[in-house]
Amino acid sequence: MRKLSVVLCSIGLAAAAVAAPTASAAPRGGEVPGLVGAQARAAAGPAADKFLELRRKRTAERPPATSAAAQKHTFWGPEPQLNSGADGLVVTQSVTPSLRLSNTSDVVYAPTMKPTGHSCVEVVTAYGLGQAAQVWAWDWCRSVSPAKVVTINSSFLANYTTTVDGHPAYTVQEVRTNASANTWTASLYNVKTKAWDALFTQSGSDQSTLDEGWDIFEIYATHNNATGNAYYCSDARGAVFQSSSIKLRVGGQWVDATATNSPLKPTTNPRPSDYDCSTLKFELLSPNTNWRVTV
Repeated sequence: MRKLSVVLCSIGLAAAAVAAPTASAAPRGGEVPGLVGAQARAAAGPAADKFLELRRKRTAERPPATSAAAQKHTFWGPEPQLNSGADGLVVTQSVTPSLRLSNTSDVVYAPTMKPTGHSCVEVVTAYGLGQAAQVWAWDWCRSVSPAKVVTINSSFLANYTTTVDGHPAYTVQEVRTNASANTWTASLYNVKTKAWDALFTQSGSDQSTLDEGWDIFEIYATHNNATGNAYYCSDARGAVFQSSSIKLRVGGQWVDATATNSPLKPTTNPRPSDYDCSTLKFELLSPNTNWRVTV
């Protein structure tokens, strides 16, 4: 069994060097192709139902459940705070295109991001049962469902990812574009056109009921008695879940996530046992702009 390792470094490693420019430095482009409406909900499948269940539980229980029950939900990562005054978040998120989960009840949402400020959209990197990796635009203000689903296939990798610390990653930006209507727009950086392609826009009242935002590694896991770990732990062996170049938009300027404006939750020192995976390794490569979880 590997011991937990939380590594603190003052160096941002290679990630910062390849991050996409923020909104002021890149033009608006086209639109990210994907499924919407009923087709999006069908494509997300049971993983979307589990996602909504998790969010409702997260509202009711702070910190999340980490008991020895068969099903376990927990997370780890920075949470942008409402008092930061931020109205945007930009981050580069890793993807593992080959990851498939083997248990019907397990889901990995990692990384998944939502700005603070009662934003309308959460952008989720989702892995479900035998299902190719997907990017969701989850609508928190109207439908409370996956409003757009994009499969992470060869086209997505070619148009929206670059290599960060040896693995593919896409850059997502979400900003409030109309304060009075609480309108939020999420975009992905197109590495070919050097522009921001629109993913999803929504206005209204945030129904998540949570003041803080988040950029986190999150699981819903089932224990496997045969291995002593959750099923996802074996499925994801060798996978990397990483968020880098995390910045908040405050007063029109992009600033680094810090321990003050984006503290790590639910703890700065997570234990692998709380995630039912003895081989997990948690690293804070650059506080609090670059985190990595490996299995």
